[in-house]
Amino acid sequence: MIASVVVTALTAMTAVAMCRVFADWQFLPTLLVMALGVHATSVLLRIFRVPSAVALVVIVLVGFELMAVLFYRDTLQFGIPSSDTLQLMRLDLRLVWAQFPSAVAPVPSSGGFLVAAAYGIGIVAMFSDAFAFRAYGRAEAVVPAGVLFVFTAALGTDRNRIAVATAWFATALAVVAVLRALHGGGTESWLGRRRRAVGAALPATAMCAAVAALGAAMIGPILPGAGSEPLLETRQSQSDVTTVLSPLVDIRSRLVNRTNTEMFTVSSSVGRYWRITGLTEFDGQQWGLPNRVLGDAEGELNPVSPDAQVVQQQITISRFGGTLVPAAFTPLTVSQRNLGWLEDTDTIVVDGDGLRQGQVFNVASDITVPSVGALRAATTDAPPSDGLLALPDDLPAEVRTLAAEVTAGAETPYDRARAIQDWFRVNFTYDLTVQSGHSDDAITSFLRIRRGYCEQFAGTFAVMARSVGLPARVAVGFTQGDLRSDGKYHVLGRHAHAWPEVWFDGIGWVAFEPTPGRGAPGNEEVTGAPVAQDDRTGSTGDGTGIPAPTTTTPNVTATTERDPLGSGGAPTTTLPPRATGVSGDGDAGTGPFGWILLAFGAVGLWAWLMPGLVRRFTRVGVTPSEQVISAWHGTVGSLQLAGAPSPAGCTPLEYARTIEQEMAVDVRSLTELARFVTRAVYAPEGVGEPAALRAAVLRTHLDEAARGIMPWHARLWARIDPRLVRRRLVG
Repeated sequence: MIASVVVTALTAMTAVAMCRVFADWQFLPTLLVMALGVHATSVLLRIFRVPSAVALVVIVLVGFELMAVLFYRDTLQFGIPSSDTLQLMRLDLRLVWAQFPSAVAPVPSSGGFLVAAAYGIGIVAMFSDAFAFRAYGRAEAVVPAGVLFVFTAALGTDRNRIAVATAWFATALAVVAVLRALHGGGTESWLGRRRRAVGAALPATAMCAAVAALGAAMIGPILPGAGSEPLLETRQSQSDVTTVLSPLVDIRSRLVNRTNTEMFTVSSSVGRYWRITGLTEFDGQQWGLPNRVLGDAEGELNPVSPDAQVVQQQITISRFGGTLVPAAFTPLTVSQRNLGWLEDTDTIVVDGDGLRQGQVFNVASDITVPSVGALRAATTDAPPSDGLLALPDDLPAEVRTLAAEVTAGAETPYDRARAIQDWFRVNFTYDLTVQSGHSDDAITSFLRIRRGYCEQFAGTFAVMARSVGLPARVAVGFTQGDLRSDGKYHVLGRHAHAWPEVWFDGIGWVAFEPTPGRGAPGNEEVTGAPVAQDDRTGSTGDGTGIPAPTTTTPNVTATTERDPLGSGGAPTTTLPPRATGVSGDGDAGTGPFGWILLAFGAVGLWAWLMPGLVRRFTRVGVTPSEQVISAWHGTVGSLQLAGAPSPAGCTPLEYARTIEQEMAVDVRSLTELARFVTRAVYAPEGVGEPAALRAAVLRTHLDEAARGIMPWHARLWARIDPRLVRRRLVG
């Protein structure tokens, strides 16, 4: 029981170590309940001497019930998980799988990531107990918790790093020492001498663990090179010179990691949202740009109305990269030449290598805002494209139902848009710890937890608006930035933003603001939201004013290509789905998901190549007699891996008769091989070359038969462990 308590403490300490991954400590009670529940079940099953196979099934069922009670209690029927429970579990895990490649620590202490963490803790508890008390392992019992600890340490923030590592390693040392004392007493009863051995070892164990852990905590940080860059960087870093904004892909990493990095400055008489593009295509997984012909941004980009309110802007690029030029909406003209224009989304595109530091753009925009009366009188029946109402067929029905409920009683399209906007602003909370995503699963999760940041608010607003007949798209850009004494608006990374736009006939695109704590200047009457943005203070220019959590999101840019043949005289734009999606796959780094795939690939390559290498370097004997003896020992090794008993002093022929009663193998072949090895050992002249060749054939035949009755996990392990490969060759 002492050892059980220590092993349980290691699992609990692994749960505590996840404070480096989660945004706050609300995750801990849930994970501790999971750990204690699985360990307590394991102890009871051992007390009642339940066989390992049955115990494994029982523990899995108990863990599943704990997950259902902790996360999906409302879906239980008479305390038993229902089909709704399974559906919600699948949704949460599928969402985590989709978001993991672009996840940025810290993650929220609720939702799918907490579900995944609870699964991980349950698996650690189950295998740690099995390795410690059913496989009689020592250091092996630390491996499951160690894998999860290293994984979270590699992806987490630096919060409590020294304290957590110190406590975890102290607990791990205690586990190894206690299990060594428990399993080192030979065959004595655990009620007797072995129990006293564990008790006697505890003071020394505690002393060694404390000294080692405290020494590491005190000396480690002051060793030469302790603060240097790691040899293997597991967290993706972003460029210190130029950072690239890809629509909806790296908004969150910019908000968190480059919070005080200056993207660009704008010299303008008024502040506005600086819009870079509008995303019109939604396929159920991501919002993206359409594939369209890219025209030249020369002359008049949009028609100018007689009562237009035109504002001139001079935009100077600092550390903002990519190919899309920010400007107030709606752009009318741009003075620079050799720029592209994507009319469908009102996007100005830089050709060639993209934006450069110090580059200047002069843009004139019409910032006229329609009155509420004009909007209430306008219809939305004639959008520029039918695709602006398109939604995927598999959109969850609850999204459509909820949109209809929220807009019930709204008489005009404008009132429906305001109803959706205000519902978000009143009932939801702005939270940067929620991971990026605007797929169907992400929308369902967002509507359930009611926490998120601008990407979720804008994307979900647009989906709900389309479901009630409002043509909508998602705009991406920045809030107005900080107006400073030089008369310029300095736009920083934390000002990255996304918001929805709705089409009104005769008026055009109108911006709404569902994100709490945000409000566009000049648009207060339409949205009813006062001017607001992220106004935290901090250093500028270097991005170091606020500690930056880690990110695994690659920088991805939309690519622009001109027609090499010059056909039609118009350049075309190539906008791959990944350039605007949430997947975040790119060339900037593999991310943790890539490392996992690489690890699986390495294991597969090892399993493919290793058996051949072992056979190549394993000596099977020089003389025919030695080769026959090696064939016999290899056959016995294969049979034992398949579950056969040890020879235990039997002659080869006696062992063949024993196997005949124990296993369904070709006994005649085994008996023939037994006769060969008996002659090889006892006959004065040994055996000849034909006998050695026949023994090799028999060994191969019996090895294949043994593999056919091996459990699947034994076959798998026999492909990975070189010792087992050699055992099947020469024993």
